Amino acid sequence: MPSFSDEIRVLESPIDVMYLMHKAFMIHSERTEVLAEKAQSGGDLTNLENAINALIAQFFYHAKIEDSHMTGPLKDSLLQDGFMPLRDNLIEHDELRHQGAALIDHLQQGDKSALRKQVGALILSMEDQDHAELMGKAEEVETIIKQAIGEKNVLARTRRHLYESVVSFKVTEFDHFENEEAFVLPLVKDQMSDSEELECVRKLLFDDESVEPRWIIDFIAGELEDNERELLNELEKQIHNQSK
Repeated sequence: MPSFSDEIRVLESPIDVMYLMHKAFMIHSERTEVLAEKAQSGGDLTNLENAINALIAQFFYHAKIEDSHMTGPLKDSLLQDGFMPLRDNLIEHDELRHQGAALIDHLQQGDKSALRKQVGALILSMEDQDHAELMGKAEEVETIIKQAIGEKNVLARTRRHLYESVVSFKVTEFDHFENEEAFVLPLVKDQMSDSEELECVRKLLFDDESVEPRWIIDFIAGELEDNERELLNELEKQIHNQSK
């Protein structure tokens, strides 16, 4: 199969939908990075916030279903370099969850996020007595730093840090998808029947617990080319036929 960065013309197995999903995630991530880069020079953050929220929501659901319905039932293998695909896949998911949560927190906190990093670094550099005293004066220290740097510079620094966080998430995400396709998908194909793969794919594409169960598949379809979207449509037909 081609890399998720290539045009995808055929799905040899139901689980190959991961190539389509990964491609859609990366297209959205790259567009989010562009928005974050432009936001460094100012302007409204609404489009960037929407893009980040959609990206993180999609990935969190994707990772949860993978852990429970894709890698969960499989047996791991130990490669020559000590790499264990399923174990390390979980570790990568946890790292991306951590980065994603931090990214959302950064958005919600605004300039306070950047200020808190500066305050934290300052407090940690103090002696124990000063450290204890400053812990109770964090807001006061924030105000001092804000006055010293200036409101505009604090905003610029915040948006620079936000951009760096978006880039970091994208790079980690890209590396994770490459590892998953190289090491995890072969295990799925070896250990799952087509019927089991199809049920796993159904869980990946449709949220049974949501009032809008199509929110995943519709997001994926919206990022793909026409021929790739048709592959997704054909797979959806297979899913419906199996559930009859």
